[in-house]
Amino acid sequence: MKVSLYVHIPFCTAKCRYCDFHSLPLTDPSEAGRVLDAELRQLDGFLEELRPESIPTLYLGGGTPSVVPRKELEVFLQRLLCRLPSHPGEFTIEANPESLDESFIDILQKVSATRISVGMQTFSGAFLEILGRRAVPADNLRAIELLAEKWPGEVNLDLMYGFPGQTAVQAAGDADSVLAGKPGHVSLYALTPESGTPYADDIDSGIIRPMDDDGQEEIRSQLHRKLTGRGYENYEISNYALPGKRCLHNTGYWEMRPYIGIGPGGVSTIPSLSGGISRRRGRENIAAFIADPFCCEEESLSSRDFLVDYILMGLRTSRGIDLGAFSRTFGFQPEGLFPETLKKHEVFLSRTPGRFGLNGRGRRLLNTILVDFLDEIDRRGFDSPIRWP
Repeated sequence: MKVSLYVHIPFCTAKCRYCDFHSLPLTDPSEAGRVLDAELRQLDGFLEELRPESIPTLYLGGGTPSVVPRKELEVFLQRLLCRLPSHPGEFTIEANPESLDESFIDILQKVSATRISVGMQTFSGAFLEILGRRAVPADNLRAIELLAEKWPGEVNLDLMYGFPGQTAVQAAGDADSVLAGKPGHVSLYALTPESGTPYADDIDSGIIRPMDDDGQEEIRSQLHRKLTGRGYENYEISNYALPGKRCLHNTGYWEMRPYIGIGPGGVSTIPSLSGGISRRRGRENIAAFIADPFCCEEESLSSRDFLVDYILMGLRTSRGIDLGAFSRTFGFQPEGLFPETLKKHEVFLSRTPGRFGLNGRGRRLLNTILVDFLDEIDRRGFDSPIRWP
């Protein structure tokens, strides 16, 4: 069995105002070492349980992996890789512009990483301040120059849009700055208020007036045209890639292949010992995680829940869902499970040999269409045994 691996590094320089991911400021460098040691113990447990034949993709995210002290990071990566049954074909690590430097790149080259993903978000000082980012525009520009000069591997750059008061001209300028770095991959995200974040609190209290949905969609459409006009394929709702530059790790999520997630915010979806499907979530309390990295929140996914996830994830992509894999997993073709929904949304469907999905217009209406899929699944009461992976 092939299993991908996600490693959650929970530390950041400081928490961004819009972020609802599990992360915390790194105030004690020695704490990073204790967390990383616990993660390796946790990984050992997963590898002993699953005994995967290979790890096709490895992704280090966070948090911000590039804030980890360099010596700690290098030793951790070496210890991690020597445990794996194979060197990952794709090995990605995230970084932020202000903590990206030559020493970080040197370490990644030593361990044969293949891809760096950098959170640029915007090149506007005012918008970076709204986000609570620690980078300033000069950091973003310096990071792009550094990657061009020193990094021989693949590059993904993250870009956000839909800031309060953002104009089309400003959004286009951000896109031009990203494209100047000639990345193979661009991730494009709308700024959305997540409950409990300072950014959402400012909106609720009237301090900030967010851009409305129509304004965000207008800017998204403009950025979409700019990226596709430069040869980038919108292969997933929020992701664009040049030919041959798609993120294989994230594609594994969208195609519902098994993956291990280690670290305090790690999530795993793997075959369970009882023959079902297990979803496990790490303990977010750092002290508790260090003390016992094997303790986790675990749930057994029902056939219905796994089918819902399979549809939800697969329809996000331009390739859609592999009909052969779908039939092997669920014992039915899509027409046998939700014929009414497929007929209702025929105009939004994309059918190619061996696959079905949504066309571009359909993916923009994904949430609305999913409601009909879920309703029909529940009305039909799907609970058949499934075969996975």
